[in-house]
Amino acid sequence: MKVYLVRHGQSQWQLSPSQDWDTPLSPLGHQQARHLAAWCAEHELLDAGSRLDVGVLRTSPLKRARETAGYLAESLGLPVQVQPGLTEATFHVVSELPKAPGPLALPQGELSERYVTFRRQVGEALAGLTQVAAENDLPVLAVTHGGVIKTLLRTIAGTDAFCLKLYNCGITAIEWKDGRWRIVHLNLWDHLPPELRTT
Repeated sequence: MKVYLVRHGQSQWQLSPSQDWDTPLSPLGHQQARHLAAWCAEHELLDAGSRLDVGVLRTSPLKRARETAGYLAESLGLPVQVQPGLTEATFHVVSELPKAPGPLALPQGELSERYVTFRRQVGEALAGLTQVAAENDLPVLAVTHGGVIKTLLRTIAGTDAFCLKLYNCGITAIEWKDGRWRIVHLNLWDHLPPELRTT
């Protein structure tokens, strides 16, 4: 069972942070999404033995994700369905994570209630994606957000002790195999020329 998680293209909010979290893609974000969609449609090799084949498309309800997913739907000839649980947190997720006194020490401190609630939302979203993948026997691709992807990876790792840096339109691939989750690709960006790589 394979699940591909794509962070949306660069949003207007990333250029001009405001109280409006639901902003559309920036012009650069549209370019990133077009490159992503064209690359996926060409079924490019991920490694020597596998390709990125998408059978089912899901997206967050937020504009930047829906616009990114629209390019994928058009290129792949697939319908895209909104999955509300894929929506981003309304707070800065990394500021809610526990901190360690040093690089080899264990993190300390309690998790906030809003982070625990968000982590539960992300866990339920992962359950929905795996159900769709299992029912269709096809890989599912979800266009979502950095906070969602990072929290999903922390959920399958069973720890909130790390954070990640994710690129716009970067691909993270996870696979359920032999009774465990495997992170197969993290932040894959082969489809983006260097000048289009943004965080």
